[in-house]
Amino acid sequence: MVVTMTLPQAFYFEAGKPAVLLLHTFSGTPNDVRVMGRGLQKIGYTVLGPVFTGHGTADPQQIFKTGSPEDWWQDTSNAVSQLISDGHGEIAVFGESLGGLFALKALTQFDEVVCGGTIDTPLFPVDTSRVAKRFLEECQNWYQKMALPADEVAVKMQFLNQHIGKMLARIGDYTAPIHDGISGLTKPVFVAQADADELIDRDMGQRLASYLAPTAEVTFRHYPDAPHVMTYSPQGRQLTKDIGEFLQKNLPIEGV
Repeated sequence: MVVTMTLPQAFYFEAGKPAVLLLHTFSGTPNDVRVMGRGLQKIGYTVLGPVFTGHGTADPQQIFKTGSPEDWWQDTSNAVSQLISDGHGEIAVFGESLGGLFALKALTQFDEVVCGGTIDTPLFPVDTSRVAKRFLEECQNWYQKMALPADEVAVKMQFLNQHIGKMLARIGDYTAPIHDGISGLTKPVFVAQADADELIDRDMGQRLASYLAPTAEVTFRHYPDAPHVMTYSPQGRQLTKDIGEFLQKNLPIEGV
């Protein structure tokens, strides 16, 4: 019997006028950043956490069949536009891993995005083999939880094995112009790096901070023992606190 799973949803936590957009990881969902969203709402920020196209479905194949970096940038643009149309004229955008690429791009594309940052985001070429391995392991576990027939799982896993490398290469190609485009950025940027990151090089955050430092006001924080998806870890509370302090300095709430 196939098990029916409750699927993650986008969230929109309303509070004050300053707004925050939180973008999740590749193959993740808004659940990656939901707890952070609640924490930022409690100190007065309206927080939107969209779902990237192809993500948050019952079948990870949809990431490849319906999603792409271009689609995920469109999702980001749509979310920024939604906040603007809802009356939020000053916005901060943060992204975890993949989401950080689009957070940085939003800083270069929207005047209304006044600050933002990244959490374990690779803006430089990386070895993606660990990312691919983790992705395939998680997909295998997901299909097993759904109690799918073994032959159906085998077909799905074959598809994912054939496509994950190509998608990660495509993301790498999409990253290069973002890297070049943020050179000279003058808006405040928060850069977080997990010291125990198991998926990407642990110097990525420091390299990004150094790259931006000649023109931007950069706040760099690193977190001992933190894993790649830091928001979902014990260090997530400190990360939320640090981002809250960054926001209160660069996107203050009136009366606070």
